[in-house]
Amino acid sequence: MRENSAGAVAPELPRPLPRVGGGADSQDQGAGYIDAMADAERPRAPRLIVVPLVLGIVGAIVLLIFAELGYQRLESAAQRVAGALELQSSLYEAQALVVDAETGQQGFLVTGREEYLVPYREALPKIEQSHTRLRELARTIGTPELQDAATRLNTLIGRRLAEMEATLALYERSGREVAFELMGTGIGRRTMDEIRAQVALMVTKQHDVLTEGATRWTRDLAVIRIGLQAMTAFTILLLLAVWMLVRRETSRREAQRLRLADEHARLEGVVEERTAELSELSNHLQTAREDEKSKIARDLHDEMGGILVSAKMDVASAAKRLGQSDPDASVRLARAIKSLDDGIAVKRRITEDLRPTLLDNLGIGAALDWLVRGTCERAGLACSLNLDERVGTLPPDISIAIYRIVQEALTNVVKYARAKRVTVDLVRGAGHVSLTFSDDGIGLPAKAPTNRLSHGIAGMRQRVRALHGEFSIHGTPGKGTVIDVHLPLSDG
Repeated sequence: MRENSAGAVAPELPRPLPRVGGGADSQDQGAGYIDAMADAERPRAPRLIVVPLVLGIVGAIVLLIFAELGYQRLESAAQRVAGALELQSSLYEAQALVVDAETGQQGFLVTGREEYLVPYREALPKIEQSHTRLRELARTIGTPELQDAATRLNTLIGRRLAEMEATLALYERSGREVAFELMGTGIGRRTMDEIRAQVALMVTKQHDVLTEGATRWTRDLAVIRIGLQAMTAFTILLLLAVWMLVRRETSRREAQRLRLADEHARLEGVVEERTAELSELSNHLQTAREDEKSKIARDLHDEMGGILVSAKMDVASAAKRLGQSDPDASVRLARAIKSLDDGIAVKRRITEDLRPTLLDNLGIGAALDWLVRGTCERAGLACSLNLDERVGTLPPDISIAIYRIVQEALTNVVKYARAKRVTVDLVRGAGHVSLTFSDDGIGLPAKAPTNRLSHGIAGMRQRVRALHGEFSIHGTPGKGTVIDVHLPLSDG
């Protein structure tokens, strides 16, 4: 405890924690401290997680390449199998066409009827197309031996067609008997036997190609299956490793979050405690200051007022006696009386500023009317007052708070606002009293309501907070400022 200049005893200020104060600033500092801790302890991506992720990406690329190569091999094997099957079909088709041509030719030779030559003539272009397709298939999917066999078959078919053509020409030129004699030599039968043998040989070779393709298909499928199983097992292992690492990292982060939450809660408790202490101290200082002002005002009124009035009476009496005998002294005494009157007026103004007597004697309504009209008259402002008659019975602490808020607002208007008119509304409702102060001045800067250097606004807000009320101030540059105050009233 320590004693101030006015003789009042003021409490010692509590020692604030380093970087932790009261109010919004303290909360901002506490939040900044928590953020700094979080930034300092924020973990980076563990290398143990990066390694399996990189391995997983490499494994996925390898799997993609492996799958693509396997697909190409399977597609090649499928093409060879399909080509081998088509080659077999083409071989049987070529053999059947030659047989049809031979049957039609022999039927014509036996009967002499032209309609038997229709299958022969229709088979000739089809045999040529079949020869072309056989050569393409043998060149695409066949081995050199199969290609040679296809060339040999083509030669045999061509020779057999030439024999049938020669027989028909001999029939037309020399008659049926000569043609039969040529057929009886067995040359056509031997050529057909060679064609059938060549077809059988090519079918055997085609079966070899088909078997090789099927074996390659099965082998590639087995390799792909084993590769996919291995890559799947590798991927599962990587996922398990990543899951374990992520779980460990999550547990660590959760533990860190809990530590930060506990620290944040502790700091919030410290901030709230210091804020409550500072708020209580501010309320006490305001009350003590009002008490000191009241004491000084009473001393000025009772002691200084009595001294000045007594001195004025003595000077007036002396001036009255010396007025006719000593004109020069009379002038000086009149000037002294004028100075005493000015001193009494100054004393009265200081007394009213310290503690308005109207507030104690006639209530807040009369005090506000005197304050607003007097200030506006001296500053050349127009004023509008709407004072509820029921506000005269407000509690003293609420009355002095409202008076000081209006006094501070008028001071700001006169100094800074460059306004032409102010409006004061004081209304008492059910369980509350509301004050609205507005002007038509230049308004407030954007950050003025939250600026820590705006002591006047901070003082108004603290007075309202001490009475558990609501305070708001808002203004637009160039459009004036509005202050709203709502204070609760107890049932008593």
